[in-house]
Amino acid sequence: MAPQQDSGQFLDLSYYCDTAGVPLPFPLPTTVFEVKSALTDWLTTARRSLAGAIHPRAEVDGAVIVEPGATVDAGAVITGPALICRGAYIGRGLVRDHTVIGPGSRIGYACEITRSLILADTRAMHFVFIGDSIVGSQVNVGSSSVLANLRVDRPVVEPAVDELSITIAGTRVGTGQTKFGAVLGDRVQLPALTSVAPGTLIGPDVTIYPTDQLGGLYPSQARVRS
Repeated sequence: MAPQQDSGQFLDLSYYCDTAGVPLPFPLPTTVFEVKSALTDWLTTARRSLAGAIHPRAEVDGAVIVEPGATVDAGAVITGPALICRGAYIGRGLVRDHTVIGPGSRIGYACEITRSLILADTRAMHFVFIGDSIVGSQVNVGSSSVLANLRVDRPVVEPAVDELSITIAGTRVGTGQTKFGAVLGDRVQLPALTSVAPGTLIGPDVTIYPTDQLGGLYPSQARVRS
């Protein structure tokens, strides 16, 4: 059993991710609920800059920044505003709508990333959806996995109107957002075919054995079995 921890730290971005060594051109906030607005604020003022290697058969629309050393391959679709950092690779997938793909991270075939922060040296290579989420460094998101961002315990309305809340230490905490996916801490290896429920918080170095669904709070170094 993991040792009891202060519930307040589970809202702290630094609990999940060591961002000190990740070179981003804007400051990150202290809490996980503020990350998406920080991305939106910075990317809204960003200007298109395509300095990386972009294949002629890639589609890059809007205010997209592709830093030097990044690669956008044939069949990739990037719809800005978005930032693709140095050393990142975008394959035949979709990156859109206020997303940052961090240094050395790799996005592959039929993956969709939207309104999310992906930190350094992380991989999502096959049939993955990541929505409104924070994914730390050295994470692998297994094939056909989903980080869902919208509650479906009632009829789905688009655009979403109900605030999504999470439970920490038995207390409901509002996210201030109508869509909120998951937080995956550094070095988490998400097995293939895993569905992650909205509002899931997974600390760094959590070991996840093959399972079909995750939801709730998993403290650092926990072991998760179905």
